[in-house]
Amino acid sequence: MHIIIPSDVFPPRCGGAGWSSHALATALIARGHTVAAVVPGPGAPHADVLGVPTARVPYRAPGIPFVKNMFRHELLWPRLARAIVAEAGGTPRPLVIHAQHVQVAPAAVMAGRALGARVVVTVRDHWPWDYFATGLHGNRIPYQGQTWASLATDLAAREGPLRGALALPAIPYMLGHLRRRQAYLRQADAVIAVSGYIAQRLRGIVPDEKIHVIPNMVDTEAIAHVAAELPRSITGEYLLFVGKLDMNKGAQLLAPIFAALRERGYTGAALPPLVVAGSGPLRPQLERDLAALGVDVRFLDWAEHDEVLRLMAHCTALLFPSAWGEPLSRVWLEAAACGAPIVAMPTGGIHDVIADGTQGLLAATPAGFAGHLAALLADAPLRARLGAAAQAAARERFSAQRVVAQVERVYAGESV
Repeated sequence: MHIIIPSDVFPPRCGGAGWSSHALATALIARGHTVAAVVPGPGAPHADVLGVPTARVPYRAPGIPFVKNMFRHELLWPRLARAIVAEAGGTPRPLVIHAQHVQVAPAAVMAGRALGARVVVTVRDHWPWDYFATGLHGNRIPYQGQTWASLATDLAAREGPLRGALALPAIPYMLGHLRRRQAYLRQADAVIAVSGYIAQRLRGIVPDEKIHVIPNMVDTEAIAHVAAELPRSITGEYLLFVGKLDMNKGAQLLAPIFAALRERGYTGAALPPLVVAGSGPLRPQLERDLAALGVDVRFLDWAEHDEVLRLMAHCTALLFPSAWGEPLSRVWLEAAACGAPIVAMPTGGIHDVIADGTQGLLAATPAGFAGHLAALLADAPLRARLGAAAQAAARERFSAQRVVAQVERVYAGESV
């Protein structure tokens, strides 16, 4: 087949969503399909991105709140659709357009209409029911959906009382924009939910018969090759946090976790250093709070993908304290594929990856999290057992060969 993959983000500098899109593209190419990516944003109009032919569609958006969103979405969708049609190139082969995120999904549906192509959309986060795509009220508290009233209080929580009040006139646009997202999503031929949690959230927005649960994939063989090398950022034992330093990733919970760990006697030399592979607005607060607790923390800001894999493969434990509804974090999948001992919050789609006590340890509170972390620090055989089980599960359930075969069935109009 000829497959076009529109994606909001794409390597080399991107987060998990972009790497998941790239992993899908390379797996499809390896199975003999012709694949091209279409990505909004700056860059060469046409380039090879780590083995994937990629077309970039540049655009400009003013920095005015909500107006910026319109330039990134409603005003951009027709241009993106034309770029997708152009990328199809009049191919006579079966054509599938597989959109990977919110910005490109409506454009994919528009292009699919013009080309008579099958359109598949993958939902990786909360964008079908939340304007901000986090599923968090005030970027802090999980909530089910948005109404005029919930948005009014959400804006005040996010922006403060004054700025939130000034933003109230934008609520009709925000609700209209959300309805447009949902309307285009319903027009897709198939919708892939990356976890059972996301599939459950989609019910009522998308007809059940269109929803297919297929996880993100990981190239377990390539990861094993990279992970065989030692990390270049640090030597010896260390704890690891990978992700943006923001509320929705639980960065603010690191200090309470280490405070609880300190109460258990883990301080100073008794505690391995914490390596933080990520940056974000909470870094200054995190630096202050961890320094006050005497935690040796090393901030890497941004690390290349291979170095993150090496860090995962050799860490004493990977900490994932995110308390929001994580759809299916790529950090979970790659850490599991690397054989990392994982401690995480029981949130979102994590149960699709980790069974508590088998592939990792789950705790709902900082104190419980610290208790599990203390158990790992004191028990090397437990770390080895959990890491090996996580790695085996990743190979069995999330390998490229297994996942791409499920995706191909959706392309063909079959159930998975």
